[in-house]
Amino acid sequence: MDPSSPSTLAQIAHWGSLGGLALLNLAWGANLLKMLRGAPQPPEVTLGDDPPTDPLPDPPPSLSVLIPARNEAQNIEACVRSVLASGWPGALEIICIDDRSTDDTGPILARLSAEDARVRVVAGRDPPAGWLGKPHALHLGQAAATGTWLLFLDADVRVAPDGLRRLLGRVLAQDAEMASALGRLTVDSFWERVVQTRMGAVIAGGNPLPEVNDPEHERALANGQCLLFSRAAYDRLGGHEAIRGSVLDDVDFAKRAKAEKVRYRLYYGPGVFSCRMYTGLREIWHGWTKNLFPALSYSLIATAVVTLLLFVTTLLPFVLLTKNLALLALGLPFEPAFLALEVAACGLILATDAVGHAQHGYRWGLFFTFPLGMAIVIAVFWNSAWRIKSGRGAIWKGRIVEAGPRRG
Repeated sequence: MDPSSPSTLAQIAHWGSLGGLALLNLAWGANLLKMLRGAPQPPEVTLGDDPPTDPLPDPPPSLSVLIPARNEAQNIEACVRSVLASGWPGALEIICIDDRSTDDTGPILARLSAEDARVRVVAGRDPPAGWLGKPHALHLGQAAATGTWLLFLDADVRVAPDGLRRLLGRVLAQDAEMASALGRLTVDSFWERVVQTRMGAVIAGGNPLPEVNDPEHERALANGQCLLFSRAAYDRLGGHEAIRGSVLDDVDFAKRAKAEKVRYRLYYGPGVFSCRMYTGLREIWHGWTKNLFPALSYSLIATAVVTLLLFVTTLLPFVLLTKNLALLALGLPFEPAFLALEVAACGLILATDAVGHAQHGYRWGLFFTFPLGMAIVIAVFWNSAWRIKSGRGAIWKGRIVEAGPRRG
């Protein structure tokens, strides 16, 4: 038999496709079984609600919490009050940087500062050339901080009761100098449930915590919603000046920590804080557009590889199943073996999605929206690549925050 003949190539493609679908079923089946068994995150990097907090030294270290706020009138008061209510037993100051807001953020911060002396307000300024707005705002804020530990929070964060004790207690117990946490994702709207939960799964699945926390592994990840440094480590890393032009300041800090041998930890921390990142499809689209292409080092090849893998492993079974169901409905020939494997793959994918949602407290009944959610996730990857590569830039809160790689 001539291996290059059309009939032989067709047979190879036929059996190769069947084998690929079978392997996909095995992979999704193993993932579902692991989830049903309740395989948790490693306990040393898990900060949940139930376990007691690690003990703090006596006296506890002083803590400066820095919160950048640009047009955050809907969020800033709840964020600040959650920090005040978290019960930090040592010296605490909250430094809010009003980054040239045009809404009621300024008056709200002024009122909070008047009510509690621990709340201080720093006025933001136009960033110099080469700086992005958020890194510059935090650079201004840290200059006013007096704590031996610096905690940078986003304004949409809500610190959990004992959240500060839980985070800093574990950091001190593990002798770390820098830390970050993946908090509890809050989703309220339909599009948050459809897209945000799937995007979170993609990011978490692609960044296993044991690898991120291995100082010898190249994988680096942090969450800018919650970044903690000892003052000494922050200064040693060059502070925000070292990442002044980065839209992914969190990831770049993690990379620098590994390069400079700063002891760094990333935790799964639903007991530390919660965060509602975006409130609808428009914010989701723009928010992830500014982050995804930089996260892939501005590489079109990496974007193509990642999105192809996502398509093949999550959406292709649904596309093939739709095709074969259409052939069946029209009375046209189709391969029963392919149909069976496609039905099994789609069932396993939807079951895994439902179980994952249920375990994280989301609406598992929206499992049927999985293909829609993943299609949007893939589309945002390419929108991010297109806008940044073309020079149009990603827009966030009325500003172009990412127009391509920066140097210097």
